[in-house]
Amino acid sequence: MKSDGKSDIIRFFNAQRQIFGICPNSGMFFRLSECKLYTRTRPVEDWMDGLEAEDERIDRYEERIDAEEEGVREASREKGRRRAARIMRKDDPLFRPRRLDPDDAKVIFNPVDYLVFKGMKSAPAVSKLVFLDRKPAGRENRILQRSIEKAIEKEKYEWLTLRVRDDGKVEEE
Repeated sequence: MKSDGKSDIIRFFNAQRQIFGICPNSGMFFRLSECKLYTRTRPVEDWMDGLEAEDERIDRYEERIDAEEEGVREASREKGRRRAARIMRKDDPLFRPRRLDPDDAKVIFNPVDYLVFKGMKSAPAVSKLVFLDRKPAGRENRILQRSIEKAIEKEKYEWLTLRVRDDGKVEEE
């Protein structure tokens, strides 16, 4: 039986498709020859084709589950935010009665308890600064609060921007 060169090459590469290995670095299976042969018939599917198809199916399934999970998590976060806001409206004697958002408040404690940047969370800009403190406990605290109030009334304040560089030096702009 006489064979021509083309059929010998095709048989050779078809045989090479059936030789598999495992990558020592990634642990992935591979074919010795990933050669795509163009013949009248497709190569017979082997176990690696099945594994690759199953891997793709599992990847698509995992992506769908991840997307669904993120949706459930976001819905749960939003539900928690609404519930927390409802509880805060009911139990908050400090911020809500004054129409202040607790998320706009920064705790200072000294010389006042809170500095509220009204509109910081909900609007793109701060519309008002509110110094929020308890009733002064003693004479010294009353004097300090009154001096802060007078400084604001007389516009005795200034804005300074300080930048801390990567090397730790502080620069005023």
